[in-house]
Amino acid sequence: NTPPHPPHTRTQEKKKRLHLCANTNKMSSPPNDDSDLEDLLSSATTSPTTTTTNVNIDLDHLTRDGDLPKRRHYQTHNPSVSPLLFCYASCCSFAYASPCTCVCLVIGATIVVILALINVTLNPTTAIGVVQHDYTNVQSSFQLSMGNIDHWCIKGDDDSCTCDDPLEPIHRGELKMWRRAHKHNMMQLEPYVEGRKTIDVAIVGESMVELMDGSWMGETPPPLMGLEKLFGEHFDVSRGGDMDGVALGIAGDTSPNVLWRLQHGEMPMDFNPKIWWIVTGMNDLARTQCSEEVTVIGILRTVEEILERKPNAQIVLNSLFPMVDIRGGMNPTKKDMEDAFRERPRGRWWRRDGNNGKEGNKAHYARDPKEIAEMQRQRDQDENGHHRHLSSSDEEEEEKTSRKREQINPKLKDSHKFRHRNPFTMFAGKASVPMWPAVIAINAELEKFCQKHDRVHFFDATSLFVLGGNTAHETETLNSVLISNKGRMNMAGFKVWEDSMKEKLKYMLAKFPKEELKVVVEEDVDDDAEEEE
Repeated sequence: NTPPHPPHTRTQEKKKRLHLCANTNKMSSPPNDDSDLEDLLSSATTSPTTTTTNVNIDLDHLTRDGDLPKRRHYQTHNPSVSPLLFCYASCCSFAYASPCTCVCLVIGATIVVILALINVTLNPTTAIGVVQHDYTNVQSSFQLSMGNIDHWCIKGDDDSCTCDDPLEPIHRGELKMWRRAHKHNMMQLEPYVEGRKTIDVAIVGESMVELMDGSWMGETPPPLMGLEKLFGEHFDVSRGGDMDGVALGIAGDTSPNVLWRLQHGEMPMDFNPKIWWIVTGMNDLARTQCSEEVTVIGILRTVEEILERKPNAQIVLNSLFPMVDIRGGMNPTKKDMEDAFRERPRGRWWRRDGNNGKEGNKAHYARDPKEIAEMQRQRDQDENGHHRHLSSSDEEEEEKTSRKREQINPKLKDSHKFRHRNPFTMFAGKASVPMWPAVIAINAELEKFCQKHDRVHFFDATSLFVLGGNTAHETETLNSVLISNKGRMNMAGFKVWEDSMKEKLKYMLAKFPKEELKVVVEEDVDDDAEEEE
């Protein structure tokens, strides 16, 4: 706490500082004598050991306005960037801008790569549409053998199908409706066997043959009466047809079932049609899922059975109808019949006796038109007995919910490889078996067989139900207006098929001499007389 300096003391200190600064400036001022610098330059130029280089740089032009140098224009060059480097730079920029999205993409790509590796290693491909052995030169049923078959099932193994031995006749007698249908077929043959009535064609086969006559498991429900009328117009002379024919088919039958029926009542000795029309193999392939080779053997076994027992007969092999889906179940149901019509026909197919159709009551088909009208009236009433007024949109919605949705005019993909698991569903579901390549392979083998046998002819119905395919680049599609995805025809499809059958049969009946189509009945009579003796 020193007392402040008096004013005169501060003035003296200020003068001292000013005097000190003046002395310092005098000491730092440069000298005016340049003699030392001249001595240094002269000694440097006269030194014998020093080498100097005179560099004359003219910088005067930089100060002249008119002689400024022109600016040099350099050509810009864009070097080519490699696509890999560009992608790398883009990925880096994207990762820097959106790191979370980039992480998600990397995880997704890793999962896709892992699934692809699993698909290649654990989900191998199976060849579809291949018949490994040649059966076109078979002349007898004894030449058919199952020893050389690589696989029984269409999926390339021996365990995924319910395929029976195609060389052995097998019945389905455990089903009451099958026994009824077999009995119905034999009853149709009685006018031709007992009355010795001639017949032009006998159509033998499975569900399509039974439906074409308006029957289903031995009965004729009202919705199928139109098919019965259509069949009579083509193959019943008394009803305006051009020829007489009979349809011997049972829904759900395979080739071994057809073979058993021919050996047990549906091909008696006295029944000798001029032409046998064979329609089988669809259920072997699509229902029991037999391989292409097993299906071909079953069809040829049926053909050889007819040739051995009817040596004068002409046989027509109908091609397998185009299809893309498998027929489920071992035995046919009403849904299979509804699939042919693409929807449930109007009116109830049957009613039950008793309390409004409770379970356990016996069912029978309604044949009386008044009864059918009464059932339709009951269907159109609600729970209170009032009439239901359905608009067109309601009816369309009812039809959509009453039937299974299926693709319209599906593409017929000729892919010859098949994977058991679907990689697009994370291998959780089984992949659908492509039917079309198998159908093509079977039809091709049957056509080759017919070309080498004089009494066996091939009828290709593929063009009737397939659209497109006129050029190599045009994709073939199934005509859904005529046939379903499972190869079942509706009313329009049956009309197209039967019209083509009639033209084929008329050509054959006119082409071959009557001696070749004539059946020697006297020999059968002599054989019967010898048996009685």
